[in-house]
Amino acid sequence: MRDIIIAIDIGTTNVKCVAADRRLRKLGECTSEYETHCVGIASFEQNCEDWWEHTRIALAGALRQAAATPADVAAIAVSSQAPTMQPVDAQGDPVRPALIWMDRRGGAQSRDMTERLGEDNIFRIAGSIPDPYYTFDELLWFKENEPEKYARTHCVLQCNGYVNFRFTGEFTIDRPHASLTQCYDVNAGDWSREIMDAYGVPVSLMPRVVDCTEVIGGVCRQAAMETGIPEGTPVLGGCVDANGAGLEGGVFEDGSVVEMSGTSSVVIVGTAEKYFSKKLTYMYGSWPGQNYLVCCMSTTGASLKWYRDTLYKGGSGNAYDNLNRLVMEQCPEPTSLIYLPYLAGERAPIWDPHAKGAFLGLTLDTREGELVRAIQEGAAFALMDNLAEAYRTGVQVKRMRAVGGSTNSDIWMKIKASVIDMPIEIPRQNLGSPGGVLAMLGYALKEFDSIQQAAMANFEIDRVVEPEKRWVERYREQFGLYKRYYEGCRETFRLVDEMRSKT
Repeated sequence: MRDIIIAIDIGTTNVKCVAADRRLRKLGECTSEYETHCVGIASFEQNCEDWWEHTRIALAGALRQAAATPADVAAIAVSSQAPTMQPVDAQGDPVRPALIWMDRRGGAQSRDMTERLGEDNIFRIAGSIPDPYYTFDELLWFKENEPEKYARTHCVLQCNGYVNFRFTGEFTIDRPHASLTQCYDVNAGDWSREIMDAYGVPVSLMPRVVDCTEVIGGVCRQAAMETGIPEGTPVLGGCVDANGAGLEGGVFEDGSVVEMSGTSSVVIVGTAEKYFSKKLTYMYGSWPGQNYLVCCMSTTGASLKWYRDTLYKGGSGNAYDNLNRLVMEQCPEPTSLIYLPYLAGERAPIWDPHAKGAFLGLTLDTREGELVRAIQEGAAFALMDNLAEAYRTGVQVKRMRAVGGSTNSDIWMKIKASVIDMPIEIPRQNLGSPGGVLAMLGYALKEFDSIQQAAMANFEIDRVVEPEKRWVERYREQFGLYKRYYEGCRETFRLVDEMRSKT
């Protein structure tokens, strides 16, 4: 009996692969990093071949760590960053590099959608307002600007859809990814002919829609040759990374909320009924009948990475640990600085492609630890900004959990808890999206009676971070300044982009 299950996540910066047994106990883990290419102002691409190459590298590494072989693999499932626009031809070969979620080139097309179809109408159909974040807006940019390549396009895939194709030869898209394309009717559960016909985009360009735990096919001969995994090994439909993180964090339908932090941050609210907000994103949950209200922030973790790579002077040991020590040594209390964490525009809740990162309050005696803490506080204010919008929809938040990179920083978690004035629970298992993907695999293999049961199999709270009460009022005041700072800069940010486009 083959006893190894494989959960893969195609992230913004790397592929992460986790090998586990059928009871979802982790046996091996490996990541493999690849590049994101900035090809112009707010233009971000990735090569889908990199996704596949680094999937194979991470897969081999996880199996080695698990003391297992490819022949031991019983099933595979893939989650990924979202949404993406990867056009491929009839053979599945890429027509051009993928436009990932960070890409903002579709701004003119988003505005045209609003004018032609109406913001309220699109919101009614897709559960979101037009923005170049979504697949269809990027697809319209592609159709208009690269018509010869568009004419060769047979199918538009997501990140995990492309990797699933390489595993199985099947063109598919899971339901959560479909609900993020902005050309899918989230109430009718089908592609929207009203939206697609308005732009002459055939429905046939979109892949077959599948459930997250549905077996889409078996590992094909070519993939078996490239990975060693036996031909015919089942591959599931997979999901958006937010689905996986939500499952790992125990977000079902009871008002639990999880923040998944990495390059970006995503706040996932699980609900039984559908909640919609023009400032947030509606997404299908991990099983039929579950719904997510999603708050997507673009460069929260990336802001700290930018600081590390650009301004930090280095030192022995882990750079992030050193930055946390700087905060504790130089700025153990709230700063007088305000930082806007908008290094690639921003998604929820402001949806402003022109937004920029900015510090307010710098003086000659500002120290490095203050700058780092201001970045951490800015990310926490962005979290509060999104939670406030979720509250306005009527969602009841009963508990807050966190997974991902920022949970490794005690001071950052204390700042977040104080800004939102709520305890934050941190699960002991912190695999990110692969943790939830393992639950999908366990359910699909009939090891568990439900996805929820599978997700709770190894769930345990590691620690609870309480708000620092003396910071709460101070941060409430600073949050107001944070909001005013952005509003005061909004038009200036647009003019800066206008100036940059002329150079």
